[in-house]
Parts: sequence; structure tokens; C-alpha cells
Amino acid sequence: MALAGGYTLVDSGVRAQGRAGAFVAGANDVTAQWYNPAALSSVPRTTVTLEGWVTQQTAWFEREDIPGVNPFSEVVSEAPPVFEPSGGFVARLGGLHPALADTTVALGLMVPTGSDYLWPADGPQRYALVSSQIRQVYAGPSVAQDLTPWLTVGAGLQYTFLKVDQSLVATLCEEGADSCGSDSPIDDVRLDVSALDSGKLTWNAGVLVRPIEVLKIGASVQPGVDFAATGSTTSTLDANNGLFAGVLTGTTFSDDDATVLVSLPWTARLGVELAPSPRFRAELTGTWTGWSATRDLRVTDVDIELTTTESGPMRGASILVTDDVSLATGFVDTWSVRLGAEFDTHQVLTVRAGVYGETGATPDSYANVGVPDADKLGGSVGLSAHLGSRLTLDASGLFTAFADREVLSSTFAQPALFINYTDDFATRVGSGREVGNGTYGSTAWVAGLSASWAFGAAHE
Repeated sequence: MALAGGYTLVDSGVRAQGRAGAFVAGANDVTAQWYNPAALSSVPRTTVTLEGWVTQQTAWFEREDIPGVNPFSEVVSEAPPVFEPSGGFVARLGGLHPALADTTVALGLMVPTGSDYLWPADGPQRYALVSSQIRQVYAGPSVAQDLTPWLTVGAGLQYTFLKVDQSLVATLCEEGADSCGSDSPIDDVRLDVSALDSGKLTWNAGVLVRPIEVLKIGASVQPGVDFAATGSTTSTLDANNGLFAGVLTGTTFSDDDATVLVSLPWTARLGVELAPSPRFRAELTGTWTGWSATRDLRVTDVDIELTTTESGPMRGASILVTDDVSLATGFVDTWSVRLGAEFDTHQVLTVRAGVYGETGATPDSYANVGVPDADKLGGSVGLSAHLGSRLTLDASGLFTAFADREVLSSTFAQPALFINYTDDFATRVGSGREVGNGTYGSTAWVAGLSASWAFGAAHE
């Protein structure tokens, strides 16, 4: 998800990351397909690009139920780095026919930049998240058409899929009890979800305006996508839980046809690039992402059958868990401002740098480690080496620091499985004690490499 904030980090593409994502008006490689398809007209020659980057986010959390009274030990998410490949082909069509001289097409693979999370399986954060891997890919064609010497429009059609693998822990509660929820491991029920939405079609569109030679103004929009990923859910009870001893035939039970529902947001970008000299370019970009559309991560169509022993009180009858499991995000829309620049030091080398700031998607009232987001600041550097007339190598690095947060008003609560022990172990899904308060912090880095090979004559 190349949408900063929410589930994801910074924007994608090696050259764009070197400018901290300020790449809407000044995009000049295949990643214009993502930032602004109209900017494909700025790619000077037919070009093939292969690129990849590695990203990693480290997050930490110290939970407090009552500030200063019962602090828990700090826990850290230390998932391995994630490698994300991308690339594509941009073609100037003027060589095919004079009528196509102002048309540029592209076919590319766009992989949004995100990170994995891996928290301690027995840590105090486990009721929000133990581990998470979310993968999304966009692929498809785009076209840019010069309508006048100063105006270009562009659009793209994209196939995208979503793969979700997440684990967290729920707690067992007795129906009718005065209170619900404990941190005792014997009350834990581990929930593992693995689901795939194998494909949706979406689109994006953009415009590029060149009112004067030294100025470019670009804008683009990407709609949201509603995913319904199907897959499996597995529930694992603690083997030491005495309430189920002699009742259940085991501790692990699965449902192979559950559905994960998640809505990803609209994004709008606006960038202004100024080139006061042929060797220097600087762009200021603003981005809005409608994360408020992602209200929750919901697991529906749940049908978990807990089989019981013939000798137990249920005499072999099954206990059914059919309620949806919903993790509310409380996301709010985010805004970012990005400033990036590049300078051609001589014919073979271009250097670039950028800075950005972005608001967080998760308010204090919904804070939890499932999405350790916050207001953030980042800085980047990059360079291009032009080796001869055809080959260009790019490299970039970007670092992001998330604002430390001390949260005292989170309403995020343990997912809870309520059991009615006097009514044939009837079950329902609800909420236990609140577990989202505490201190949060995070940092992230991205490093990438790219190679591009150009063909034919440069576009005039």
C-alpha cells in the first residue's frame, strides 16, 4: 500500500523515494504510473526499468493500564526487512506513426511500500497484534496524451490483489461475570488469519500543466478499493486452561472459508515543480489520503466448530463460534507535505534529497500496536549515475521517525470470547479490558536500487 499512514509507510519507487515522495509534477520514470500517469510524457525515451527496495520498521510499546501503578515491560517489534520489487516499460509511440508523436504508454508493476510486524507472542501487546504481513501489488497499463504543448492528461488501469496474514490473541470470559478480561496466559485464545483477495480492478488519473518553461504543475487521484479476502482462521486455546479440560477434543480448531473485509482509501496528490536552471529542479507536493474509509478490519463468515468429547458435559455435541471478529481502527484522514530536489552535478551524476512530514492516521482513542502510526518526519537522499547514453543506475535511502506518544485515553480492548458455562457453552464475541494505553515509538528506513535502459532517440 503505497499510502503513507494507516497500514503503510512511504511512497514507492527508488527515484521518488530519493525525493521523499515529491514526484507528482516532476516524475520522469515508470513510477509516474503511480504518482501521476500524465507525467509519463516526461520520460524522454523508450525505457525499461527494474528496481527494488528493502524496508523495515522497528516499533516499541510499554503498556500501562493505570499510569504509574502497574506498568508492563517494554516490548519491541523486530520483523525482518521486507524486499519489494517493481519496474516496467515506458514507450514513446512517435516512432510508430506521426499521429502518435504525442502519446506515451507504459506497462508496469507497482508494489506499495509497507512493513511487517513481529511482536512477542506472550507480550502484553498480544491482544492487539502478534504478527502481521500485508501484501498488495498493482499492475497494468497507463497512457499519457499531450493535448497541447502545455497540457497533458493521463490515466491507468490496474489489477491489484491483497494478501493478509495476521495473528493476535483473544481472552476467554465467563458470560454474566462482573468483569471480563485478564492477562493470564491460560485464558488466551490465539487467532491466526490468512486470507487472499486474488484480484480487483481499479484506476488512476492525472494531469500535468506546463504554463511556462520552468514550471510544472501536476495532480492525480487514486480511488479506494474494497477487498474481500477469503481464507482460513485458526483458534488455539491454552492447553493449561482447566475449564475446557475434559470438554474439548483438542486445543486447535479451524475454519477454512472465512472472509476478511477491508477498505483502502482514496488518495489525491498535487505537486509543483520549479526548474530555475536546466540542472536544478525542486518540487513541493501535498498528499491527502482518506484513511477514515478504513473503519475496521473485519473477519466475517466465521464458522469455527469446537468439537467436544463424548465423556464430557456436552456428550460430543459441537460448540459453534459464528460471530464476526472486528478490530476497529478509528482511522482519520491524513495529510503530508513533501519537498524534494535534484541537481545534475555533471553529465554522469544527478544527486537528490528530500524531506517530508505527515499526520498520523490513528487517534489516541484507538491507539494500539496493530497499527503503530503517529505524526512523522522523514528525510531522504538519492543519486543517479548515467553510464553512457542508455544505462542509468539509481540509488536512494529514506529514514522516518514517528513521534513518541504517551496514550492515556485509548478505548482499544481485548477481543473476548464469552462462554456461557450453564447454557451448553454457548459463545459470543465481545470485548474485554482496555489494553491500548501506554507509550509508543517507532522508526523506519527504506533503501533501494534501480536500473533503467533507454532506447531510440529522445523526445523533443
